[in-house]
Amino acid sequence: MSIFYRIFLVIIVFIIISCGSEDSKNKGWNIDVDSDIYIVPIGDVEEKYLSHLVPKLEERFTTKVYLALDKRMPIPDYAYDEDANQYVAMYILTEMSKKLSFPGDYKILGVCNVDLFLPESNYPFIFGQAIRGGKVALISMIRMNPNSYVGGKPNDELLFKRMQKEAIHELGHTFGIDNTYDPECVMFLPKDLKELDKKTDSFTLPAQQEFIELTKKKKK
Repeated sequence: MSIFYRIFLVIIVFIIISCGSEDSKNKGWNIDVDSDIYIVPIGDVEEKYLSHLVPKLEERFTTKVYLALDKRMPIPDYAYDEDANQYVAMYILTEMSKKLSFPGDYKILGVCNVDLFLPESNYPFIFGQAIRGGKVALISMIRMNPNSYVGGKPNDELLFKRMQKEAIHELGHTFGIDNTYDPECVMFLPKDLKELDKKTDSFTLPAQQEFIELTKKKKK
């Protein structure tokens, strides 16, 4: 066997291994849940910003996802904080818990277009919030929309990607998964758009393992 042929074989094997490693890296970055997911507009949100979430959520949670446009809910007036000129996310979640319900086992993702924050928090704003292990989650488009900033230009593709990541993140909390420290994991908590854009829309192995352990505990 010539030296050139041996080098050729080594290169082929390396390519096969590399491809296999990449495939295994990207496989299983979803979680299998039992709950259906319902997307509800909270306040003035166009349907196109909701419908694009459906296929990605169905992929990541391997469940049925529905648009519940008929359940549109107004943003409660008392959620607005005059001093901050923002809305308290937990107050909106509380109203969602009171007023929204669906048959069977379900989770609700509310989508709004107002600036959210947490009082007494170190963060000046938040992209979303959820009740961990609960039924409701909330995300806001406004800080994720490039057109919301001075000099910003409309970019729906970028906005959709950001919304998908945050929708998966907050719904992940409703299934009990905590924040992770991996900046590429969808369960990483971003403090700004740079960190949001860096992370993926996938559950990394530690997040998956946490979900599996939580599922085992529920079955006991």
